Formats: sequence, structure tokens, C-alpha cells
Amino acid sequence: MAYPHNFKRGKRAYFMKRTALPLILLVLVALLIAGCASQQQSATAQSASTEPQTNQTQRPSPSPTVTQQPPHPSAPNNSCISQSTDTGHMDIFDSHVHMSSTVSASLMISEMNAAGVSVSNLYSDAQHTLEAISQYPGRFITFVDTPDSSQPSAWLTQGQAFVTSAEEQLRTGKYYGIGEANLRLSDKNGNVLTPDINVPADTPIWLQLVDLSARYHVPISFHFVPEDAIANAAFERMLNHNKDAILLWCHLGFNSMTLNSTALNDYLLRYPNLYFDTAGIQNMQNPLPQYNSNWALLANQSNNGKLNEEWKQFFETWNSRILFGTDAGGGGNSLERWLNYESNTSDGAPPDAVGHWKHLFANLDYNAARNILSGNARELFLKEPKLPYNYSVSSDGKCYSIFVSSNSSVSGLTFDQDARAITFTVAGSIGTTGSATITIPTTLVRGNFTAQVDGRSVQIKETSNATHTTISLEYAGGIRLITLSG
Repeated sequence: MAYPHNFKRGKRAYFMKRTALPLILLVLVALLIAGCASQQQSATAQSASTEPQTNQTQRPSPSPTVTQQPPHPSAPNNSCISQSTDTGHMDIFDSHVHMSSTVSASLMISEMNAAGVSVSNLYSDAQHTLEAISQYPGRFITFVDTPDSSQPSAWLTQGQAFVTSAEEQLRTGKYYGIGEANLRLSDKNGNVLTPDINVPADTPIWLQLVDLSARYHVPISFHFVPEDAIANAAFERMLNHNKDAILLWCHLGFNSMTLNSTALNDYLLRYPNLYFDTAGIQNMQNPLPQYNSNWALLANQSNNGKLNEEWKQFFETWNSRILFGTDAGGGGNSLERWLNYESNTSDGAPPDAVGHWKHLFANLDYNAARNILSGNARELFLKEPKLPYNYSVSSDGKCYSIFVSSNSSVSGLTFDQDARAITFTVAGSIGTTGSATITIPTTLVRGNFTAQVDGRSVQIKETSNATHTTISLEYAGGIRLITLSG
């Protein structure tokens, strides 16, 4: 073996150098590894400090600008504990407000922000409404206006020209419906014999507008008080005129009449294309049995201002057919209604209009409150997909979500842990076919499911994967009790 030239310095020096070099290299490598580890720990610590904790709910910071929309609703509380629905933090779509010369767009936006309302359907003349929409994009939608005047109504006197104009406006894509048309509007004293406006609901011009609703798949809204037999007969003919129209009956229908849940239930059972909004009922706060006391019918004083049992059952049973609305800006006190939309700054209208409804609906099931406050308007006006019903159930001390997608209203879902049975109510109009798809965690499933509708066995379609079982079934329209056993 040939040694290097410095071997002459001695074997000891040579071998010391030969052994020292590897040691130095080992030390350098160790230092390099330690440095990388330290850098990685620093990066990890920095990441942990900037990323949200998984057990914390992140809420968007409020924006000082009036165009900031309130946050969308969070998922339902899955604590499996029966409690009031947190309507105070739900998304709200006000399906019925008005704009007038005394109300500015900035005032409306300010009140909407304060009340937690993300979008409003603004009834007004086209010019003022479109200006507000362009000024605050995403916060307002509007309908083709049906202007009133001393009888007969302006839209009626224009006749065919108005129908042509309405269709031209719908073609632009800027309008989301037609209305609100006053078909029968009684005076402030509730005098049936002298209505302020009385347009027979089967008037040919109006029926052509109903046909436009069907053709363009947009709602047509109207104010009609069913207080007169002749007017009611014409109204029924209108309801039967075109099954493809989307009919939106404002003010829970009865408005200045005493509300009647049995009558409203009957209308919804007979007309699958009929919807109601709640506009203005919070303004009717006279004590019973006085005129304009409909709020007292809904809010049982012994129930801390929440829905009494009769109306709780009605709103939950038909939760997919009712839209929240306030009628802010309507009536002779339009400005006062807006000033008291969220606060109490005027003596000319009941205070905190939106807050009244939030409190009233606090004892509704989460899904029903969500649909009424925003979901139905988003589906009907904006054509957003219908959200599934999400129910939290308990089994063996744990919480699980059962989802129901349906073309009916769904309510009252319960789960019997011992029997492994799921029951819920569906509501749809007579003569229609309802359908429901139920998605169940496999943890809750023991075997194949069977289904009953009102106690009678029905066929189902069942599929499963590693995590969920899905069951689909159909049923006749009406109010039905569905039971799944598995």
C-alpha cells in the first residue's frame, strides 16, 4: 500500500489525522441535524399559533361598512339536549319590505345589518329599487311592480300593455317575481263592506300575470283578505288557474281578519303551489279580542312570548311553505316601521320588528326556523338548492346526525334507541306524491329497514356503504307519519 508523502512526520501524526477527520465530519452532521430540527419546531410552533383550534368556533369579525352581510347560520347544535333554537344567530332573508320616498337605501341597509338580515325582497317602483340594488349588490332583490292607485289599480287600467311590460321586465333577469298586488285590501277599521281595493282575483289581466309566473318560474305575490263570499269564489278560481304558477299569499293570508290555522292548513293541503309570508303580523299587537290582535294569537303570554302550541304545530308542520317577512316600509307609517326594524326609535310603530319574530320562533325546531327565516326564500327566489333536514339524535351516550331530503315539509323526527325506530311527519298537498331520502349512520342500524306510512307498510329502496345507510320512499300527499324500523 502506498502511503501519502507526509508519512515521514510519523505514524502517530498520520493516524491521528486519519481518525480526526471522520470525527469532525460527524460533529458537523450532528450540528446540521440539530439546526434543522430546531427550525422545524419553530415553524410548527408558528403554524400552531396562526391556525384555528379545531375545538373553537371561528366567527367573522364585524365590518364597519354598511354593505357587510351578516354571517350565514352555523350547523345545528348537536348536543342532543332539547333547548331553544338560537334564532338570534341564524341567517335571515326578509321576503317582504317596501321602499318609499321617505326611506333611503342606506337607512334600510343600516337597519338590516343591525337586525342580522342578509337579503331583503324590496317592493317598490322599478327606478328606486334598481338604484338601491346597484348601490348595495347582493343585499336586495325586487319584483315587477304592480302599482296601486285609487280604484281601479294602475296595473289593471293599463291592461294588456302592463302584461307586455311585465314580461319584458322578467326577460331582463333583473326581477325575481311579480307583485305585491293588492287584490282585496280592507280599510283600517276592518269594514268588510268597504274595502279600499277590490280586484276580482279571476280578472283576465291578473290571470295572464299568473301565467307569467308559471312561464318564468317566479313567484307572484298578492294581498287578499278572504272576507267576502263572492270575492272568495273568484279567488278560488285564481288558485286553480295554473298549477305551475308559484303563488305567494302575503300576510299569512288573513291579514286584517282573525288568523285561522285550520283554514290556512286547508289551503296548503289543497294547493301545492301556494306559499305564505308572515309580513306585518308583528304590527297587529292590540290585545284580544280587539281588531288587529293577530300577534296575540301567535304569542301566548304564558309561554314567554313564543309560539303557542297551536301555531307552533302549524309552523313546524308546514315549514317549507312559509316565508319570513316584516312589511317594513309598508302602510302609512313606512318610515316608522323602518326606524323600528331593529330598535325602538319611533312611537309610530311597534319596536324591534325582526326581534319579535326571532323570539317568537325560538321554540321551533332548528330546521323549521331555518327554512322559514331564510331557506324557503333562498330556494323560491334565488333558486338555491333546498337544504336537507338535519336532526341530532342520541344513542349509547353519543350524538349522531340523521339527514332527510324531501319535497315535503318534514318535522318532529325522533329516534327510539331500543327499537332502532325513526319516526317523523311529512306534509304536502293532497293529490301530489311526496318523496323522502333518509341518510342514517350505520352505527344506528342493526339490520334491513322496513317502512310504514300512517301504519301501512310501503316499499323502500335501501343502499349502504361503510358509514351510512340511505333509504328512499314515496307516499301520497297529505300530512303523514313515517316510521322506519331497522
